[in-house]
Amino acid sequence: MRVFKKLALSLGLATAALAPTLPSVAAEVTTLRFSQWMPPGHFIVTNMFEPWAQEVEKVTEGRVKVEFINALGKPQAHLDLVRNGIADLGMSVHSYTANRFPLIEFAELPFTTDDGGVNSVAYWRTYEKFMMDANEHKGVKLLGMWTSPATVIFTRKEDVQSVEDLDGQKLRSPSPLFDAIGKALGIVTVNAPASDSYEMLSRGVIDGMYFQYDQLDNWKLDKLIKTAVSVPGGFGKSSQYLFMNERKWKSLSEADRAAIEKISGEWIANDFGSKWQAAEQQAIEKHTAAGLKTLRIEGEAGDKLKERLAFVEEDWIKAADKKGIDGKAALAYFREQIKELSAAK
Repeated sequence: MRVFKKLALSLGLATAALAPTLPSVAAEVTTLRFSQWMPPGHFIVTNMFEPWAQEVEKVTEGRVKVEFINALGKPQAHLDLVRNGIADLGMSVHSYTANRFPLIEFAELPFTTDDGGVNSVAYWRTYEKFMMDANEHKGVKLLGMWTSPATVIFTRKEDVQSVEDLDGQKLRSPSPLFDAIGKALGIVTVNAPASDSYEMLSRGVIDGMYFQYDQLDNWKLDKLIKTAVSVPGGFGKSSQYLFMNERKWKSLSEADRAAIEKISGEWIANDFGSKWQAAEQQAIEKHTAAGLKTLRIEGEAGDKLKERLAFVEEDWIKAADKKGIDGKAALAYFREQIKELSAAK
């Protein structure tokens, strides 16, 4: 018996001595599949999504990684793709399924600010304060929202002297908001996602579109456009959002969820919105230098245009009130945030 005890003791000591040299079991890695429908070289992909994915891996110490995969459906289908677990992560444009998100339209209203970074942060703060409980993004984990810089009207028409010269023009419209603006200005609306812009414009299906200057490069439209028409604060904005399958989100550890929360919400609004604004400013300078003409509608003409389009804001306030949201209070807060953020720059 003593022999067996000595043998057991010896084996135990030997195992303990070897333990530090044995390889440790690697921590389990969760890979999130991001269905990506934009061109791989698009600015939003290379400067916003990919750096954010790197941050996710960094803050979770490698336990969570993001894998970009080819689109599993059309742009407007991505909310349901992620909701149903076909993909783990996705991005979309709210206006592609506008009937699901009536409340976000305040962030797309015209005549607010030219700065997409300012608008994005003011947007997130206002939505979080007034509208998050409305649960418009039910079924997915909303990671962040942001907007484009000020939206401009681009057209193939060269001789544009006033907004009246847009009467009868066929413009790609991304949302009901721009449909309404176009109708008020005599513009013919053609609804389609951004990814269809080049084909539609090159074939003459449309005469132009509501877009931002940097998108002329991202979608290879610069050789097709002759004139830009802008107003202070923009004709509107494009609201976009990043989201995760809710079950996948809950499957992550509490520590990893907390870490990702720190690079979500307002962090995304500020990071994505500011980067887009910087790219937009560079694009404005580039295309202006290349000969793109811009008609800026301001002064008395701008004031008259504001009056013509005042119904857009009034309609949103009514829609918000029907949802139990104090629309006037929300807009007042939104504008306060824009003012404060602009002053701090």
